[in-house]
Amino acid sequence: MLNDPELVWDKLPPSSVNEVFWTACYDGKQCARLMVPLDYAAPDGPKAGIALVKVSSRFSAGEAGYRGPILFNPGGPGGSGVALVANGGENLQGLVGDDFDIIGFDPRGVARTTPQVTVFPDDAEEAAWRLREQGDPLPNTTADALSRLWAKSQVYGSIANQTTAHASPYVSTALVARDMLSIMQAHGRDKIQYWGFSYGTVLGSTFAAMFPDNVGRLIIDGVVDAENYYAGLWSNNLLDADKTLKTILDACVAAGPSTCALYEPSTDKVHARLTAIFDALKQRPLPVYNNITGKEYGLIDYKIARSALFNRLYSPYPSTPEGPTYPIMDLLEALAQVEKGDGLALGRWMGIVPAQTLFSCNCPSKPRPPQVLSPEAFTAIACSDSDLARAGDTIEDLEEHFAKMRGDSEFADQWPFRVICSGWKTKPVERFGGPFVANTSFPMLIIGNTADPVTPLAHAHKMSRGFNNSVVLRQISAGHCSTAATSLCTAKAIREYFREGKLPKNGTVCSIESSIFPSSNETQSMQALQGEDRGVMEAWWQIRESFEVPRFGGPF
Repeated sequence: MLNDPELVWDKLPPSSVNEVFWTACYDGKQCARLMVPLDYAAPDGPKAGIALVKVSSRFSAGEAGYRGPILFNPGGPGGSGVALVANGGENLQGLVGDDFDIIGFDPRGVARTTPQVTVFPDDAEEAAWRLREQGDPLPNTTADALSRLWAKSQVYGSIANQTTAHASPYVSTALVARDMLSIMQAHGRDKIQYWGFSYGTVLGSTFAAMFPDNVGRLIIDGVVDAENYYAGLWSNNLLDADKTLKTILDACVAAGPSTCALYEPSTDKVHARLTAIFDALKQRPLPVYNNITGKEYGLIDYKIARSALFNRLYSPYPSTPEGPTYPIMDLLEALAQVEKGDGLALGRWMGIVPAQTLFSCNCPSKPRPPQVLSPEAFTAIACSDSDLARAGDTIEDLEEHFAKMRGDSEFADQWPFRVICSGWKTKPVERFGGPFVANTSFPMLIIGNTADPVTPLAHAHKMSRGFNNSVVLRQISAGHCSTAATSLCTAKAIREYFREGKLPKNGTVCSIESSIFPSSNETQSMQALQGEDRGVMEAWWQIRESFEVPRFGGPF
């Protein structure tokens, strides 16, 4: 049994597609390291070690009741599938059934898979880079903000070109798609079963386009426009972000002044009040100091407050049926305190106080430990996948890009990823950019929320048009991916798809049981359920409690 898999992962016996050696780990789970070609065009060359973790089926692979493995990707890019299954694999199995193996894997460049992408040699140097840039404003909020970000991206790309040459050419999504096929083949299967969230939908779409005859069951949830992603444009992700905010502000008005701290009698007036708070911070940042302890201090500025709101658009609903915390209610209360000149609550919310947590580093001489969501891996994967023409973007190109995005969303300054890739120099050994058109061996299930801040519903419909007989399920909710809210309808559709191969009717609309502000709906819905429906609902709640789709991130 591995008592601390993070320390001894590389000591696991190497497995191959012909034989997988599983070792007990993570309290009842099993771990393995699958060796695959670093470059599939050179199968006898160096290897990549893909980290796997499994919640085992109650049936062995040879038994009649065994339904095979389901692979999961939590998003990112840079999110850890090992962490997803290590923390909540039993909950995923509770939804689909214990006759499946639940398998999480770390994609190339991420966490425990080797080779790792580490731009900086140790935690101290990485922390110094981040702290040095922490006070930089959001793009286009000051005269030089965009040009500063562009310049930093050139520096970062040059550093990465020197320090990650052993890894960065081998982390493209196309190679990870090949790795997924290898994982399935190592389990004696030639057709994938897969559920991918956010960036995981790019990975799923890539697999379906590259290997259409190897699709057994494939769900993409919170769908990215893969063509836009591979073009390196990052230009249409925020089409529904303002709609997400409006959903929240509508809920504030409906909740009333006793529940919503920024209540006004109309949504427009709540929005105006929020805007006034942000505008004030843009002109005059708010000092924070706890006179009682003397240990909590910092600065609340426009960037921090605006980022707090944008980040909460991803998951505006409480994650447990009892609703011990309502994240939007708490955030708006913190912003109401900022309005009164007190930034302590928002500082705590964003983790900027207590101040001593801003820099905590033991400066180890040993290699850096794996990160569950690695900004370095994000950049290496996303920028390697991008059309290298983006590396030639000028500041003028990027100014035009942001001007167009501002026409789509007030949150355009929160989406700097095209800028970040402008300095990337490494070319992948294999890149797939489409077309995303295929007649898959089994139809895909495609899920989109009606108010997803970063993967608009239009993306789900666009990707569906390329994959014959795929079905779009529309969930009536805010937030990123279906797991942002609780929906018995969605949960049952996913279970039936994996278990029975049953697709919902195209155009199916699923309502939710979640509420942004306190309500008895969720608890009452749970209490009214019986039998399988109750088990499905409980599993969905547990998934939401143990898993939140990673925020898109970067090195700045």
